[in-house]
Amino acid sequence: MKKFLLLSVLYALVVLPGVAARERHPVRGLKKAIALMVLFNLFYAFAVLVIWPQMDD
Repeated sequence: MKKFLLLSVLYALVVLPGVAARERHPVRGLKKAIALMVLFNLFYAFAVLVIWPQMDD
C-alpha cells in the first residue's frame, strides 16, 4: 500500500491533465487541470502526514 501511495504522484501527473484535456474550452481545461492538481496535492499531503505513519510495512 505504501508503494501505491508513492506511485500515485506519477499516476496523477499523467491522468489528471488527461482528464482536464477533454474540456472543449482551453482556458476552462487549464483551470480544471490546476484545480485537480491542487486537490491531489492536498490529498497527498494529508495521506503522507496522517495515513502513512499508520500503515504497516
